[in-house]
Amino acid sequence: MGKFNNIKAILFDLDGTLFETAPELAEAVNLMLKDLEMAQLKTNEIKRFIGRGAENLIKQSLKASSQKDPTLFFANAEKLFAHHYSLISANSLMYEGVEESIIDLKAKDFLLGCVTNKPAVYTEALMNHSRLSDFMDIIVSGDTTEKKKPDPLPILYALNQLNIEPKDAIMVGDSVVDIEAGFAAGTYIFTVPYGYQFGESIISDKVDYAMSNFSELTQIIN
Repeated sequence: MGKFNNIKAILFDLDGTLFETAPELAEAVNLMLKDLEMAQLKTNEIKRFIGRGAENLIKQSLKASSQKDPTLFFANAEKLFAHHYSLISANSLMYEGVEESIIDLKAKDFLLGCVTNKPAVYTEALMNHSRLSDFMDIIVSGDTTEKKKPDPLPILYALNQLNIEPKDAIMVGDSVVDIEAGFAAGTYIFTVPYGYQFGESIISDKVDYAMSNFSELTQIIN
């Protein structure tokens, strides 16, 4: 694994990479749909809409439930979702091995960051409640920069704040969104074997390493 010996910073996606957020997101979506007197959706269906930001999640859920143009209901739906999700967003649990690996990597003096499409209000609640924010040198949320992943801007913004070149960094994620963003930014790309992929394969030549579990990260780079 000599190619990873120069790594100075590691950036992580949030939903489906650090945290299993689907249970809370699905609950908030279905409470929103119930308030709107729309048919509720199965969690596995809602999972397909996770990872491209809250607006996309709400619109896709509205469309799947009503079979109508989601823009007709979006303004009201957004407020309802925000209300319900704000009450439970911090309850999501970290995936196995995440906390221990983050602590280990920080002890080895790697710069760590979270780059997510999740709005800051929810990102901060979850990262602070879990205390994972204590180990992060930078957190970039879905509304921090003008564009979200798969655009490389959020990753480049994070690396600029850390004063790190893309060639010295890894982007760790669970979806094509993370792969495309990392590739365009010029970082190494690692994937986790779980998460939310929108039904799209993450097997790609653009991926530098496909991990079998999160803890493997601490063994690959040192």
